[in-house]
Amino acid sequence: MIVKKSDAKEIIVLIKELFKTKGFEVEEYDGWIIPEGSDYAMRGYWYPEATESTGQLSIEVFVNSEIIMVESFAGMGESGVARLKDAFASFIHHSFSTFLSAIWSVDSKEVKKESWSVGSENYSAYIGTQGILNYDKKELVIPETYMEKIKELIISEPLKGEYHWFNIFYANLNGLDTYAEISKDNIKWSAGEKLLKSMSWIRSNNYYVARQFIVLKKD
Repeated sequence: MIVKKSDAKEIIVLIKELFKTKGFEVEEYDGWIIPEGSDYAMRGYWYPEATESTGQLSIEVFVNSEIIMVESFAGMGESGVARLKDAFASFIHHSFSTFLSAIWSVDSKEVKKESWSVGSENYSAYIGTQGILNYDKKELVIPETYMEKIKELIISEPLKGEYHWFNIFYANLNGLDTYAEISKDNIKWSAGEKLLKSMSWIRSNNYYVARQFIVLKKD
């Protein structure tokens, strides 16, 4: 997929304005938005026709030469503008506050911070808001043991890096089919997929999605 220059410029403007709403002055370098006084940076790519019916927003956060965190968001709508608005709103709701807390040390009521022990290492876990898109008339109830099992799986891993990040996504497509995925450090994690599918999710004939973003930072 090719990113148009006009789309790239628009994403730069949106990310700049987003940081400014949080009190940051920013500079731009080669498409990266760098908050003043920071060694970290963010950039985005927008693909308005990722599929026939959706666009895709990809957000990258530069931590260092070895770590670039990636999050992607689908945008739905009849026009490219509507799709971008939908995808960018999803990014703000699901992940932006988590990035701010874990990378830029900005406290947020939307992010829960916990201390997790992983083997012999201690990490601060930044747990983002669980985003839900539900087309069912009934309220979506998340499996009771969801967070407990997610934590158990993560801390069972031999984590040693300064940062680790997890994108959690579950979708009920219809009454029969589901889709589950957890990526760990940008890579699909089969153990995570197996865990999500094993949970007692509500079966529905209507489409619903639950997603969450978690970042671990070594203490």
